[in-house]
Amino acid sequence: MSQSVGKGMLVDAVKNYRVAWRRCNASWDDQNADRFAEDFVNNFDPLVRRAIDAMDRLQSACDEARRAGE
Repeated sequence: MSQSVGKGMLVDAVKNYRVAWRRCNASWDDQNADRFAEDFVNNFDPLVRRAIDAMDRLQSACDEARRAGE
């Protein structure tokens, strides 16, 4: 699987995750939901951004290595 395919799959999974969380949070609205959101949901986007940045850097490194080998 190429890095671009993996990145696309990650982006799609994050979209599905956000939809699922909104659906869940519509009926789960108490202190535990707030704590869960604070501990996990709110910290998720920065982690995903870092993963996508790393995937982009890896793709650039692979492209550069491929060009150097030609």
